[in-house]
Amino acid sequence: MRIIGYSSIDRTLLTDTGNISLADDIGLILRKRGCAGRWEDDRYIPCDSDTAPFCERCSGILPDPCIMCRGECTKREKTCTMEHSVYLAIFSPDLVKVGVSKTRRLETRLMEQGADVGLEIARFPDGELARKREQELAATYPDRVTFENKIDGLSQPVNSETLQMVYSRYDAGRVMRFDYFREKPWMKPIVLEPHENGAISGRVLGVKGQALVIEKGSTLYVINMDGLIGYDVEQGKGPVNLQTSLLEFTKQ
Repeated sequence: MRIIGYSSIDRTLLTDTGNISLADDIGLILRKRGCAGRWEDDRYIPCDSDTAPFCERCSGILPDPCIMCRGECTKREKTCTMEHSVYLAIFSPDLVKVGVSKTRRLETRLMEQGADVGLEIARFPDGELARKREQELAATYPDRVTFENKIDGLSQPVNSETLQMVYSRYDAGRVMRFDYFREKPWMKPIVLEPHENGAISGRVLGVKGQALVIEKGSTLYVINMDGLIGYDVEQGKGPVNLQTSLLEFTKQ
């Protein structure tokens, strides 16, 4: 079976034959990597290309035409007429990001990114106005955050001074806090790089955005799930039965 995506909300890896739960222990062996395919409407279309994670044809399908919009588009998509919110997402300890989301899925959007705290600071009747406000705020806050920056403070709490600064500047309509782990991480996780014939095994501590955090031998490891897309995988009977050490990932 091939990994074609993931859901950080449902804590699952999505494959072309079903879902793999990330709620407890995990035991996977990675095999060949190729194109993860594409979706057309609600129908999944597999692809036999060896280009990973997506071939040119499959990567050309943009699921949401408004993703790259900066509020200057003259073609108003149907989704643009929906109510939109401008938000600030805070990642521990003190990283603040600005963004836009449809109001009805704001909380979900923040969780998909792995935000520790989210503040709705403005609401607009359409996406065009919201993205113009986002661009104004982008002079102060970044509108993109790298995976590496997100995990730098993964074992730390949100800085109280950063929170107070944001609270004092904006009248937040909603403040949302999120907890992603069954236990508070006790160390900065070691980053693992997936590779062919490698194994992933251990106890899942939690899923924070695209970060899959697992424990093995009292050590924490983190995998960017974007890097798993396109791999063919085999499920082991359990993490103790997998022979390839997690440490092999760090040597690549």
